[in-house]
Amino acid sequence: MILSRRAALAALLAGSALAACSSPPPKVYTLTTVPGAAAGGRPTTASVALVDIPKYLDRPQIVRRSGAVELGVEEFERWGEPLANMVQRVLADDLAARLPAGSVVTTSRTLSGDEAMTIELALSRFDPDPDGTVVLEAQWRVRRKAGGRARTETARITRRPGDDTAAAQARAMSDALGELADRIAGGMR
Repeated sequence: MILSRRAALAALLAGSALAACSSPPPKVYTLTTVPGAAAGGRPTTASVALVDIPKYLDRPQIVRRSGAVELGVEEFERWGEPLANMVQRVLADDLAARLPAGSVVTTSRTLSGDEAMTIELALSRFDPDPDGTVVLEAQWRVRRKAGGRARTETARITRRPGDDTAAAQARAMSDALGELADRIAGGMR
């Protein structure tokens, strides 16, 4: 009876070790700030207050299109934080690099209420086509605290990754977000 318990324990440990070896550890990715040309002029304050993303992208796994109506979810390739939060944080950093020196851009989590402008962003798409080209489709609104009418603008930005890896996709997505920051900053001046 003792021998059978030892054998069962050994089999359980061997099975656990085999199961651990069969699943690779997930790779985790993030979007990064992309350098941009800083504008001249008076400093301003702004807040990226809202980022809305499609529900199919609201998951930890990286999503890729594998056909016109089929999405692929990469179980072992994940985002380091929720995509909407990451886009909000990186866009705020990208805008801060593009606005006049001394400008401050925050996210809604650090909102002070004294910002001169608030940016709301809705992404209808932020993923690669089946051929790997990253597509960013965005609509944004800049609201000025001191009156003025809020204007809504749209953009469709594409970036081709250097290869078909998740790391190259994340770099291309960062580049597309940097170009979006160029366009938003251009309209804020």
